[in-house]
Amino acid sequence: MRDGVQQEDASLVALRGVSKRHGLVQVLHEIDLDLRAGEIVAVLGPVGAGKSTLFRAINGVERIDSGSISVEGRKLLPRRRWLPGRHRPAPGPGELFAYRTVLQNVTLGQAWLRRLTQAEATRRAQGLLEQVGAGDCAASYPWELTNGQRQLVSIARALAANPRLLLLDEPCGPGAPTVLRGLAADGMAALLATSDPAFARAAADRILFMAGGRIIERATPEEFFTTPRTARARDFLAGGASGGAQR
Repeated sequence: MRDGVQQEDASLVALRGVSKRHGLVQVLHEIDLDLRAGEIVAVLGPVGAGKSTLFRAINGVERIDSGSISVEGRKLLPRRRWLPGRHRPAPGPGELFAYRTVLQNVTLGQAWLRRLTQAEATRRAQGLLEQVGAGDCAASYPWELTNGQRQLVSIARALAANPRLLLLDEPCGPGAPTVLRGLAADGMAALLATSDPAFARAAADRILFMAGGRIIERATPEEFFTTPRTARARDFLAGGASGGAQR
């Protein structure tokens, strides 16, 4: 084990030495990260710390300059634009189809399950909405939902593809931590990028604190929120979340 990094053979997702530069700005610096099945890890840090770039790299839509990203021991190829279907991340709220109902959005998320009839797909979609606590939103359109409801619907749509991994960039909503813990209990892994300490504390099994394109602390929520080791983390938790922003 290196600097708190778990052994790679136990990891669903493993990053080793991942770096990325945008022009003259080094956005990611030698990132090591491991995520095991059934685990919720929050990448916490100020806006601009590099969290979204990191998630785009894991999802294959941002090419890295050096290092490696592996899913279940298979390296993500530099030109691959997405992870295998069962690893696809939850889409952001803006990716829901605006002129389709919530139920239709989730039903479309399982279109690859060709063996399902339309009636079966609709029943399954309703069940997924119930599972995440958004069952009463089925007949609504995305623009009629709160941010928290849209996030739950996005999770339900991602679940339609039977994933083992969820990537959530700035999740929100008071019900989301409970939903994620239920999914983790069933063996699903979730990686969260957030600038919200309260959400990270409520949802995560581990905290990775990121600032200036680096992961500078790795700890349990109890350790991080009671005895942060670095001045940047202490400043962030005290409200001074400038903490080395990188664009």
